[in-house]
Amino acid sequence: MYFRIAPRTSAGKTYKYLQLVESYRDHGKNAQRVLYSFGNIEALRQEGQLGRLLKSLERASGRRPRGADTAELQTGRVLEYGGVRLVQALWEQFHLSELLARLLAGRGFDFDPLAAIALIVFNRLLAPKSELGLLQWSDRLWWPPFARAPLELHHLYRALDALIEVKEPLEEHLFAQLRHLFNLEVDVVFYDLTSSYFEGQGPPLAAYGYSRDKRPDQRQILLALACDHHGFPIAHEVLAGNRADVSTVRQMIEALQKRFALRRVIFVADSGMVSPANLQALGEAGYEYLVAVRRQRVPAVETHAPEDLGLYEEGPHHVRLYVTPAAQPGSRYVCCWSAARAREEQQIRQARLERGQIALEKLAAQVAAGRLKRETKIVERVTARLRAAQASKYFLCEFGEGRLEFTRHEEQIAKERRLEGRYFLLTNAAALGAQETVEAYFTLQEVERAFRELKDFLHLRPIFHRKDQRVRAHLFACVLAYLLERSLSHQLRQAGSELSPREALEWATRVHAVENRLDGHTFWTVSQPPPLASQVFQAVGVTQLPRTLSDLTPPD
Repeated sequence: MYFRIAPRTSAGKTYKYLQLVESYRDHGKNAQRVLYSFGNIEALRQEGQLGRLLKSLERASGRRPRGADTAELQTGRVLEYGGVRLVQALWEQFHLSELLARLLAGRGFDFDPLAAIALIVFNRLLAPKSELGLLQWSDRLWWPPFARAPLELHHLYRALDALIEVKEPLEEHLFAQLRHLFNLEVDVVFYDLTSSYFEGQGPPLAAYGYSRDKRPDQRQILLALACDHHGFPIAHEVLAGNRADVSTVRQMIEALQKRFALRRVIFVADSGMVSPANLQALGEAGYEYLVAVRRQRVPAVETHAPEDLGLYEEGPHHVRLYVTPAAQPGSRYVCCWSAARAREEQQIRQARLERGQIALEKLAAQVAAGRLKRETKIVERVTARLRAAQASKYFLCEFGEGRLEFTRHEEQIAKERRLEGRYFLLTNAAALGAQETVEAYFTLQEVERAFRELKDFLHLRPIFHRKDQRVRAHLFACVLAYLLERSLSHQLRQAGSELSPREALEWATRVHAVENRLDGHTFWTVSQPPPLASQVFQAVGVTQLPRTLSDLTPPD
């Protein structure tokens, strides 16, 4: 640590401030942070504080001048302050403490359940850990609610139990808060699924199913999430891990109908959610839909080259569109072609063709040299090599004892060329034009990306609970953290900031609370935030951080 004099210019006049600065390493680079700013150096000199500080430093270094003042400034603990303050500001915007206090009133807790729930949610955003690790993490925080009433492990479990009991009314209150805070008119609901697996048996809900974590060997649960067009979560359901994707749609529709007064809904989902039964369920619920459709499921007439139909429109995102009726009454296909997507698919196919060609040429040379003779062995090798090259459908092969001949499957390649760059959207929403349909689809992709980040950003795994209700509560805490993350993202964009929520949180956590002792008194000060951290706080309405925290009680 060292002292630094920092100039500041105001109204054409330059002032000098005395700061206590610490050097540290940030991702391999030298960096500095201000632990404490003592104020204007001239004012300190006039008040005699600068002299007392110098004498204190002399004594600390072993130089004790005659008649020196016994006062001495000492620096003690340094606790994390900025990250928790930022998340608390987001929490307060939704009035979550008031909502939870009202919903949990009269239950006779012997601990502070609001502090426990908030601490669990804050941790998902700042440093996701197990409940036991969370308690250790909380010791590093400047957070008065925890300081006033330290929590124990069983308090966190009981807080989770209380949280899941008020899930539905809390979601409904939050939806009302979203409308109030961001003037949202929810006409479009985006739907997606993710999974999370368990090491070992897991809770009763856990079952083997299609794994998005590429772990079909482990039991899992499903998390279904309905969002608005900004990605704000509206409702979620935790489901058994063996549920088929398409079977989850009706359950979410019923939840939306029963619990939320949505005047008009266009249900948007990706191709994995599409089935005639789901489309029928949406129609029966009075909902319109917009779903992506896999190319192989689109009738052949719809996949004709758009130039043959002569119905191109210039659309958003550099996409060209044409519209044709679908088999379902009142529905239509919006058929899209993207040059960028076409180039990407061409490159992928070409790479697979080259890998397959090389693999087959090597095998043919082995067969010709007599190193590979038996037909069954040749078939086995060809199948394995083409599968590894992802090129099985691009080649036609003839086998025999000591014989291997192959050619490209030109008909299949030509078919893919006709379809490359195209994707198909099916909708019955009369109010959506072709361009609005594509805009909604691109929004779905953004929501899906944010949803995929949820597992990485909030660390859904590992889940240590073995009771269904605790697992549901753990995931509800993750969804609440996701709500705060989406709110932060939205407010950063409104403020013109290009920071991602992750970057914003990282900058905020660089602000610390520093313990100081002087003349027998202990007081806490807030380190000076870096400029980007200040921008983040201002984006969420925290215009100025306090200089001192002497009115708060830190943890021992």
